[in-house]
Amino acid sequence: MWKLASLFLSLSLWATDIEVALPTRSSAVPIYVSAVHTDSQESDWRYFDELRSALEFDLNVGGFCAVMDRSPTLEESFHFPDARAHFEMPPWEKAKVPFAVAIESNRKSLQVTAFQIEKKASKKYPEIPITGRVEEDRRAIHKLADLLQKDLFGVEGIASLRVLYSQRVRNFDAKDLDWTSEIWMCDADGGNARAVITKEGYCVCPMFLPKRGSDLEFFYVSYEQGQSKIFQASLHHPKGKPMVSLRGNQALPSISPQGTQMAFITDVAGRPDLFVQNFDGQGRSVGKARQLFSAPRSTQASPTYSPDGKKLAFVSDKDGPPRIYLLDIASPKNTQKARPEILTKKNRENTSPSWSPDGKKLAYSAKTEGVRQIWLYDFATQEEVQLTSGPENKENPVWAPDNLHLIYNTEAEDTCELYLIHVDNREPYKMSKGPGQKRFASWESR
Repeated sequence: MWKLASLFLSLSLWATDIEVALPTRSSAVPIYVSAVHTDSQESDWRYFDELRSALEFDLNVGGFCAVMDRSPTLEESFHFPDARAHFEMPPWEKAKVPFAVAIESNRKSLQVTAFQIEKKASKKYPEIPITGRVEEDRRAIHKLADLLQKDLFGVEGIASLRVLYSQRVRNFDAKDLDWTSEIWMCDADGGNARAVITKEGYCVCPMFLPKRGSDLEFFYVSYEQGQSKIFQASLHHPKGKPMVSLRGNQALPSISPQGTQMAFITDVAGRPDLFVQNFDGQGRSVGKARQLFSAPRSTQASPTYSPDGKKLAFVSDKDGPPRIYLLDIASPKNTQKARPEILTKKNRENTSPSWSPDGKKLAYSAKTEGVRQIWLYDFATQEEVQLTSGPENKENPVWAPDNLHLIYNTEAEDTCELYLIHVDNREPYKMSKGPGQKRFASWESR
């Protein structure tokens, strides 16, 4: 009788939904992910292994958990179909595994169940349709990884977000252009990379616009008209159209989080100065672009907005070597001369700042013992902390929406690659694959 009562109690507990664990950034907790259980008619085990590997990568890079090595004992404790109804507790208690994920396939979909061992709780997710095409089904796996992280650790993941970047290759055919540069897009793990702006020209500095509908809109800098100009396009309408009506070269644009203003650099007044252009709710320009900051015999570069859109961090060499300054965005009616505040003081040659979405930190590149590394400025403590190390120069950091991850590109004569790094464990993962120099990454907004 007692055995039956214990069994009923165990089954009733496993029927409850999982509870969100408190986020732990200091150390990743173990999680076990089963092999994909298939019926005897399934023969393409490489396909399922690749989907599981994508999930493993997403969970590991997320920073909250670390996927354990396969264990025959733990694998045998899963009983399919319906691993939730027949879950065996003793092997997991003995192995001291806090979380487990069971995956099974019924040919056209995946069934996934997550277990919270200590709390004896579980969650069975809705079936995930699969097509048999890895490139397409990986997107579903990335969404699953984000759901698991949110449910288990209370933090929304970034695995299902996409990344824009520029890819530069040598042009061996053209006589007047040695290099071409296209705009590409990939998943957050570097997979499914494809070109979205393909021209025999030069396009750089892509950045997603805040979401206004189902189509992903973005802007970039193109040299197709001779001078560099800022263009807007979307995935469904990749033919770009000019965004800013202004003479001169336009470069290094940045959009406010609200999508109502763009900061950029232009030489319309004779030197590279900081300008802004306002937009309405439909993305149409409002009024003329106006100069926000200029200084004699100096160059301004790389503006980035604060989350509330009221401040800009940018690069200037007005006081000597390039450093990063902070500037309030004055209204057009304010005629007082802008007085930026210097932020970075620890290193020489500070460039390419990126403001974290929560407003707490600024990432940037700085020359450190002869090599350009990624640094973080903490607004609360006013401290500058080195994030990366190693021999390669690193540039253009950009924050993910979770405030925990950055993408940056290495910089070399022939190769430039994209790397994803977690700001706490500081282990970089190479994202990019294939030929070409990859630079100027940008995250899709939520």
